Amino acid sequence: MANKTLRIYVAAAIIVAVFGFYVFTHWKGGNFSSIRGRKFNTSQFEGAFARFAGAETLRKARSKELVAEVHNVIKQNGLPADVFVDDRKKFEDERKTPPPNVAEILDRLFNVYYHSEEPQNRDDSLDKLWEASPDGEWSIDEQTLASVRTELARLESKRQNIRTVLKQSNARFHYIFVYPDSLNPWADAAVKVNTEASRYLLDYALVEEYAIAQALLEGNIDEATNALAYIFRIAFLASHLRNVGTRSDAALTRLRAFEVMQRVVLDPQFERAHMIYLRKMLEEQHENWIPEYNAWFGDRASGIVLYHRVMLYGMDDEGLENVFEPAELNALDGRVSRLLFRQGFATYHEMDETFYLRAMQKILDVSKEPFVKRRNVLSQIATELFRMKGMCDDKDIAMEPFVANILLKDVEQLMRLFAKDRSALNRTLVLLDASLGRNDSGNYRDPFTDQPYEIRSESGFLSITTPELPLFRVPSFVATEPPS
Repeated sequence: MANKTLRIYVAAAIIVAVFGFYVFTHWKGGNFSSIRGRKFNTSQFEGAFARFAGAETLRKARSKELVAEVHNVIKQNGLPADVFVDDRKKFEDERKTPPPNVAEILDRLFNVYYHSEEPQNRDDSLDKLWEASPDGEWSIDEQTLASVRTELARLESKRQNIRTVLKQSNARFHYIFVYPDSLNPWADAAVKVNTEASRYLLDYALVEEYAIAQALLEGNIDEATNALAYIFRIAFLASHLRNVGTRSDAALTRLRAFEVMQRVVLDPQFERAHMIYLRKMLEEQHENWIPEYNAWFGDRASGIVLYHRVMLYGMDDEGLENVFEPAELNALDGRVSRLLFRQGFATYHEMDETFYLRAMQKILDVSKEPFVKRRNVLSQIATELFRMKGMCDDKDIAMEPFVANILLKDVEQLMRLFAKDRSALNRTLVLLDASLGRNDSGNYRDPFTDQPYEIRSESGFLSITTPELPLFRVPSFVATEPPS
């Protein structure tokens, strides 16, 4: 992938992620008695206060429509407190060591390249590696490697540290929970749930790419395929997290890994044994694939948190600055003045959130279908949002579901990215199987067409072209070796 194109993809992934920093608020009595002067004296969810951590205001929902949707979320264990769970204490109570969290390792090792108290002293090693990474078809030559020897040496220990964690069978990519210094029950306190570590997935993969390039120059295909496997493993682990932003970063990392793999499998030193190794690794990922449903399930929980935060903190300009990401706030400012937004949200926030939860349930249901079968539902949601654009009541108060629009606007784009990710894996497995003499192509279908892949054979190579992905080729070992 071209370096420039990759950076566009990464920027898009950051923009479309709703937000990666959730806040659970612990209040001594849950006294959310009014919003903009409106009284909320009763709760439709008596006895369930603890489950509404991070979304306490939702507990005071009054409209029958919203209450019904919240009951549906509760039934599915989909509230923020159900989804964003710190289970470390459970392991400690059982006198067991919690599984290593790859997200924590990535965050600790790579955030230094982006954050520094003194920016002028920030380590620019990663920047130089990205700048040296060539545009166009993936390939890193000896001259490029020589130009970044110093930077690679600085990052080598970090690459090995991450490998050490990835080798552990119980390693996982989990939320990073940040607790305040004191959880005084009589004072306001917040537990922050950080999901931003996935932004470093591509950085780690880049360092492994240079290791792959070095291995190819030395004719060491064993090491090249081994490094490639580490990239696929970290992307697979990140796919487990119930977070759309993390899932999109994992998809981008895996798609780039397939582009690197294309160079590896076409290397003259690549042999049938390496093909078997890669196939086994990718087949394991396919068999244990995490349904896309999980990401959208977590996304709904984060959306509920966002509504809660707007209600608590978004009733003034400064509050909105702290609630929305800059890109989201710019989009909102392009639609309506902040005063009109606050007036409309104070009056019609329940209608807004009801629309969102209903739309998310449709998205959850359709996410189980191949991408090609989702288009009608996604189009219906977009049409309904467009129809409600500019709606006002008889007092000229905006009724448009502004927050729902922010949360739902990138769903199709993300689903398309996830479909590319799945299609790339399926397509590659079809080719590897065919190269090794297996006829399993009917077991894999392209999510963009819901049809089996068509293999082309020419001059000792097998290839597949799909609507959304570049051509992928592998050498055929059928003529020279029996099926394994």
